[in-house]
Amino acid sequence: MKTHLVVICMALLSSSAAIASAADPGPAPAVEKAAVQAEIWAKEQSIYAGRSRGDLGPYVSNTSLQYVSWPPTVKAPMGYQKLAGTTIPPNSNHEQLTMTFMDFALSGDTAVIYYRTHMTRRANGDPVDLTYDVTHTWTREGGVWRVIGGMARQEPAAAP
Repeated sequence: MKTHLVVICMALLSSSAAIASAADPGPAPAVEKAAVQAEIWAKEQSIYAGRSRGDLGPYVSNTSLQYVSWPPTVKAPMGYQKLAGTTIPPNSNHEQLTMTFMDFALSGDTAVIYYRTHMTRRANGDPVDLTYDVTHTWTREGGVWRVIGGMARQEPAAAP
């Protein structure tokens, strides 16, 4: 009887460990991480290149239908339908900014990219000096990386 109980306990522990390891894919190999990072960074740059032309198409086409994001210009998070339904006013193709890669995390089919943008001209052409910290979470859907969430904030003022 004790032997059966020990065998059952060992089997339960073994199956629990297998389930736990299946749920956590562990760290991505460096080569895979670098390739995914490069792919996502290129997509991020294409999104902003589209914005500079007054075109949200690259953003919408790289976005999951489950997307929710919180841009610094809105009071609450917004979903895919709001992004896809956004109309850019005519002559809004003057945005100028630079992007600086900050960091990247990858776990299975989820990736998070961190970067900073420095805007020197708004879409309407007005000169500005605005820096934003941005994070986008990407998910691999059917083999394609898509933005599923994000948040941006205006860079905090330097401490005195």
